[in-house]
Amino acid sequence: MGMEKKVALTVAGSDPSGGAGIQADLKSFTYLGVHGTTVITCITSQNTHRVTGISKVPADMIQSQMESILDDIPIAAVKTGMLYDDEIVQLVSQLLVKYHLKPVVDPVMVATSGDRLSDDSFVSSLKQHLLPQAFMVTANAPEASMLAGIPVENQQDAKDACKTIVSFGSQYVLVKGGHLKDDKAVDILYDGKRFYTFSLPRLPTKKAHGSGCTLSSLITGLLALGEPPVDAVQKAKHITWAMIQEGYAPGKGSDVLDHSIRVLVPPTFKDDEQFEVWVELKTMVRQLLTLLPVSFIPEVGMNVVYATQHTTSRNDVCGINGRITKCNHKPHLCGSLGFGASKHIASVVLAAHSVDPTVRAALNIRYSKQTVELCRTIGLSVGTFDRKNEPATASSTMEWGTKQAIATLGRVPDVIYDEGGIGKEPMIRILGKNPADVLTKLKKLLSASNQ
Repeated sequence: MGMEKKVALTVAGSDPSGGAGIQADLKSFTYLGVHGTTVITCITSQNTHRVTGISKVPADMIQSQMESILDDIPIAAVKTGMLYDDEIVQLVSQLLVKYHLKPVVDPVMVATSGDRLSDDSFVSSLKQHLLPQAFMVTANAPEASMLAGIPVENQQDAKDACKTIVSFGSQYVLVKGGHLKDDKAVDILYDGKRFYTFSLPRLPTKKAHGSGCTLSSLITGLLALGEPPVDAVQKAKHITWAMIQEGYAPGKGSDVLDHSIRVLVPPTFKDDEQFEVWVELKTMVRQLLTLLPVSFIPEVGMNVVYATQHTTSRNDVCGINGRITKCNHKPHLCGSLGFGASKHIASVVLAAHSVDPTVRAALNIRYSKQTVELCRTIGLSVGTFDRKNEPATASSTMEWGTKQAIATLGRVPDVIYDEGGIGKEPMIRILGKNPADVLTKLKKLLSASNQ
């Protein structure tokens, strides 16, 4: 017997381009390890440019789809997307009441292209029939404006809209900040008593087709897995952000999200600085995977770390929870980025940072005498330590060795190496102020080694 999975249901329209609608919902559920079920409300003709046609599924067929699923499969969470008009809204609302389900309502009105995905009866019907039984409403600024009847252009407007929309009966209201006039994309969640804000940097990208569908379905999937609502929103926002950043253009119009990413999805951060550290390190890792020759990867694998400005422990150092290894003659990332993930390279950075606070990043590469000499040739300062001299009282070889190399040289060098020991692989570590600085030094080394 297979492993039991949580099941989520999406009641939405079909997008043949695969970027939005039920296609995006199913990809999002699968990403989370949740089994996805579907009820199709509308068939659309659309691509990454525009919507050219909408055909409603007959009401009796929508009802048949829902009942066939709900009579058979226990649904842990449900979301609604494109419902289009009053007839569909009323039918879906009645069936959700019948089966005692409180949905996440994504009030889809307009496609990313600007084309309408609802008729004139939709908003009033939504407020009258579906919002009173909603668990959460996830609206972008234009949708929140339509529901609340007020312009939504900034964070205060969003909060005012939340209060109005909650009054229709939903337990939670999320107003997404992509359309707000702020430097960052600030989403605002309201539970009827308290506001929660979730802020991430805006991404310099074309319009992201399906981002709203993806966010609401990720929230739904996380709720199905038992995540508390506030945590579900925060995690879904981080995942959606990463999917947008990794987006691609299958057609000639908007980007679509990459729902297949795994290893570089953001964890939960305690503050904005941690997020910025994670983004910089992620950017470096992506570049490493494209330029790094496998001959530079140690047998034990490579790690790369970046510490916060006032780091005091490994929990302030972001690294790979795993390694960059060799696979099919190419570098391969095994693991994800997170704080407290690295031990050895984090210890190197912590020791160097305690002497020179500007040093916050490092990576390790394969040792050879030729590489060490090449480092010197291109002008990198080099320090070393001998494991045989490590005192028995040392709590960490990397901490002791790094400080030993620094003390011998009189400053923090660009490179610290050791020639290993019994059962210990020799290693070279490149240090720098930030990931870009370390990468610049590595690129100089790679360029010189190819000459």
